[in-house]
Amino acid sequence: MKKEQYQELDGIFHPQKVAIIGASPVSDIATLSLMNTKMRDHVYLVNPKYKEIFGRKCYASVLDIEGPVDYAIISINASYVPGVINECIAKGITGAHIFTAGFSETGLAEGIELEKKLIAAAAGKIRVIGPNCFGIYCPRSGLAIVPESSEEEGNVGVIAQSGSVAESFSYFGKTKNLRFSKIVSYGNASDLDCPDFLEYMADDPQTRVIALYIEGAKNGRRLHDALRYAAVRKPVVAIKGGLTDNGNRVAKSHTGQLTGTPEVWKALFRQCGVIQVSNHDELVNTIIAFSHSLLPRGNRVSLISNSGGFSVIQTDLCAAEGMEVPRFSDTTLKALRRLVPLAGTSIGNPLDAWPIFYKVFQKEGGLTDIIKVVASDENIDSLVFMFDQFRYIRRARKHEAIGHMKLICEMMVEGSLYCRDVMGKPVFLSVSLDPFLEDDEDRQGNLMLKQAFEQNHLPVYSSSEVTIRALGRLYKYAVQTGQAIGS
Repeated sequence: MKKEQYQELDGIFHPQKVAIIGASPVSDIATLSLMNTKMRDHVYLVNPKYKEIFGRKCYASVLDIEGPVDYAIISINASYVPGVINECIAKGITGAHIFTAGFSETGLAEGIELEKKLIAAAAGKIRVIGPNCFGIYCPRSGLAIVPESSEEEGNVGVIAQSGSVAESFSYFGKTKNLRFSKIVSYGNASDLDCPDFLEYMADDPQTRVIALYIEGAKNGRRLHDALRYAAVRKPVVAIKGGLTDNGNRVAKSHTGQLTGTPEVWKALFRQCGVIQVSNHDELVNTIIAFSHSLLPRGNRVSLISNSGGFSVIQTDLCAAEGMEVPRFSDTTLKALRRLVPLAGTSIGNPLDAWPIFYKVFQKEGGLTDIIKVVASDENIDSLVFMFDQFRYIRRARKHEAIGHMKLICEMMVEGSLYCRDVMGKPVFLSVSLDPFLEDDEDRQGNLMLKQAFEQNHLPVYSSSEVTIRALGRLYKYAVQTGQAIGS
């Protein structure tokens, strides 16, 4: 992206002063959101119906504001938007987010015509996000799209044609241990469009991975070039909404753009090096892996479990993702035989060794050392824990179960950090977090382990299938980008 184009967009994501046009004391999500962030002291409220909102002066027009303003959030009746855009231009505002719907997405002649008037008013004078969108969430600048948005900065960029998809990321980010650099919902894309944001986030040093939700495109060639530009710089994980006939119909009515066939989109993503996923959960799980994990150098996985039967299933899952569960080296096997009791276990890979979760009171030869032995094996590129042990710990330790679990967390994290930070190998955790399968005490223990891993930026998932699929995505990306051994 050209330097001046990057700076223009960066200024929109990091405005100095913001006017909320259409501010209201009732159900005004823009005002409620920005009043909870560092932007609160740099916001002007505009609505001729009010003199004051939340104890703040309210202006009748953006032109009445005494000082400079560089960004506007517009939430008013659609028919007034072109006129307000002209006022913003007269005020010297350089970027505007139009929350308002009722334009071309309606499919009605009057809505289409109104959007044409908006485009004509803005052309060459102000950059526009929308209409029909949630706009920008940027923790560093203080822009937010929901009142619950975290002010913690992260490395995930999200580009979404849908406002609700963008909003869902900013809302549940904490529960999934995701933190964001930028999120943008761009709606009808009357001016700034998906390719603009792709190129911007591709060059943004704060963004490590890009999540994309797209329903359609106005310019296929432009989108192709932007996808390729972004994907050679960092991972781009995408959902195409509207791949079925019914989904296609709904997408057209949502943002009013041409959607194309599933085959065309699949070919587009493949040609550009984009990772295509099929649903929102898969998008989130893949983004977690890229946000928190190293890339594996190869496809050789070690599984540490407490179940022989499930270890077989998990080995098959690895094979389905193009990964191997190889034999440990003789050195590793010899070391494990000294550390792991032979009775009731399987000293191999997968390491089916439930007794290791009870070796928490010994500093030498305990759980941490066992993890380090596996992590040091030259035949292993990544490590996956399948933890389903807490209910057994409850039976054995009874009222001491939570204290025992705290020690397990400490030792697993210590061993995992050795694997990642010293040996340079990814570590993933699968731990049951299913309210239909566990009671409150089980959940307390499992959440303890989840939080311990998350605090150390280690990926956590709620099932073995999801865990292995996410690791498989990383491996395939490492091969695709030439970062895996032998690729």
